[in-house]
Amino acid sequence: MSANSPQDISKRTFDVIFVGAGHNALVAAVHLAKAGRSVALLERAAVPGGFVRTEELTLPGFLHDTYAAVHPILVGGPVWAELGDELAEFGLRYLQGEVSSGASLPDGRSMVVSTDPSELAAELDRLGEREAWTGLLADLAPTFDSIMPLFGMDLTSTEAATALRELDDGRATNALPFKELVTGSAWDLITDRFHTEETHSAFLPWSLHAGVGPHDASGALWSAVFVAMLPAGMPAAEGGSGRLTTALTSLVERHGAVVVTDAEVDEILVAEGRGTGVRTQDGAVYTATEAVVATTSPPQLYGRLLRGAADIPVGVRSQAARYKYRRGCFQINLALSARPHFHDRRLDRGGAINLGRGVAELVRSVRQADDGLLPEHPSISWHEPTAIDPGRAPAGAAVARLQVLDVPLHPVGDAVGTITADGDWNTAVAERFADRVIAEASQHLPGLEELILARHLVSPKDLAAANPNAGPGDSNAGHMALSQGLTQRPLAAHGGGYATAVPGVYLIGASAWPGPGVSGASGRTVANLILAADGRR
Repeated sequence: MSANSPQDISKRTFDVIFVGAGHNALVAAVHLAKAGRSVALLERAAVPGGFVRTEELTLPGFLHDTYAAVHPILVGGPVWAELGDELAEFGLRYLQGEVSSGASLPDGRSMVVSTDPSELAAELDRLGEREAWTGLLADLAPTFDSIMPLFGMDLTSTEAATALRELDDGRATNALPFKELVTGSAWDLITDRFHTEETHSAFLPWSLHAGVGPHDASGALWSAVFVAMLPAGMPAAEGGSGRLTTALTSLVERHGAVVVTDAEVDEILVAEGRGTGVRTQDGAVYTATEAVVATTSPPQLYGRLLRGAADIPVGVRSQAARYKYRRGCFQINLALSARPHFHDRRLDRGGAINLGRGVAELVRSVRQADDGLLPEHPSISWHEPTAIDPGRAPAGAAVARLQVLDVPLHPVGDAVGTITADGDWNTAVAERFADRVIAEASQHLPGLEELILARHLVSPKDLAAANPNAGPGDSNAGHMALSQGLTQRPLAAHGGGYATAVPGVYLIGASAWPGPGVSGASGRTVANLILAADGRR
């Protein structure tokens, strides 16, 4: 993977300029460059990729995914269908284990979501959930094929408006209407349909990955999507998530786009009512003849990057300033002397496994996080890459990632009362909370603590510092419930679209529709919008 420093770039005028070089920006840049546009991506960090990165975070030879780890939406969607063959030429290969997901409870109860249909059917029979499963999929079938394309659309487009209208009005007599999915919660969908704690624990936590709590409106939609998608698998890039960044960067440069690292954009320039370029912190000016595309958050877009733009409605700036993040993300990467084992050894075969004490405890921990408290029994998403990719660690050893999504952005207290917290994720708070998370995980993986050689922590504070366009205390994607989801994403003023209040300036990334996760969807869609704008496809 190569990139340029600002000193290497003599050209300062491009058709399209990107603020940030995360995976969505890289996907967009490929499409634009292939269509003949001149493109520059300006990245504050020393390397492109944003939150798609693999590093030796703990010990030499142990390859950890610093942030994002698995890419099922990208691999199963149009980005891979369109770019997969070219990306493979740069060595990108995806691995898929026998298990996509599942749940583990401390007493050994479990559910395994297998990628083998016959094994999944047998598991549903074992739990007495086959009828509930087939019933849910049957109820989703009339609308699901219309729902999924929305995740790759600008929701302000005529195409999306037509699809939403048909879903709202044309399918109202369905057993599971679209409006019920949009307004309902994950709790309602999962606990109404399924009956066992094992099944509830396998599916309900997935709404947190979309930034939606168990009782939040629109959680039913996200849970339905995850339930339908999980049997297809949980693909991970061989060698680590960062291999996607490496391949995308190489593909971008093959088609003539320029990636400039160590170049932090200070302001988006506006003239005659539209975006015309950017100015970096060192004073360099880059001119954009067609568009400026920013991977950022609404507060940073309207409060910093567009601070000098006239004619932005006061209400839009106010909406952006009130953008909600709600909860944070806490991650632990472990270097292990050997592979750990679940009570149910079937869960050792890879995938993203939910570890918890049941869904009532999940709801309790989310409420504690919402109240600013470190949860007593945090819920854990467990991913051991070496289960399907042993080359990620020295022979016989392993790496694992523990992700906790029910944590406060600013911990003001502790639900147990044993960790002193005053609003800051300082080192002491992070280390003590990591001890608690590992102790919880050890309830499911006996002997885990004895296998740990080293660990690396990422707190919400660390995520904010690593995010090139986050403000103080900001996390990543922001809350995704109905008030900030779908046609309210990320602001009511944007309507689920990518155009901002300034013509020629677009917003992509985790804060834009369809939200967090590695999909490339917002980048692909914005590239198509730009190409369609002047007809030079």
